[in-house]
Amino acid sequence: MENILLDIGGKEFYFDIEVLSQIIRIDIDDQNIDIKDNKDIKTESIVQVDVAKYEVYRDFISTILSCNEVIDDKMGIMGLNSLPIPFKISFNTLLMKGIIKELQ
Repeated sequence: MENILLDIGGKEFYFDIEVLSQIIRIDIDDQNIDIKDNKDIKTESIVQVDVAKYEVYRDFISTILSCNEVIDDKMGIMGLNSLPIPFKISFNTLLMKGIIKELQ
């Protein structure tokens, strides 16, 4: 599989969607609601999302995915230094929060 992965600055990175899901979720102790449906009561769990976090992380991911700059992979990670500031901030934040991970 390593033969088909693309290098970014000489390394392979990926988005960890499970970490993203955990970060944007609001933790409330197993909040359930009762839904009345034709005299039957169903219990469904609610997943609440912090909208502000969701929007910020969505913009960070969008910034990274929409970057059209050419990266010189031969320079390794130093090749990323020529990228725009929004890309750098987005990449660093997602990397530090564990949403972007380096493939080991």
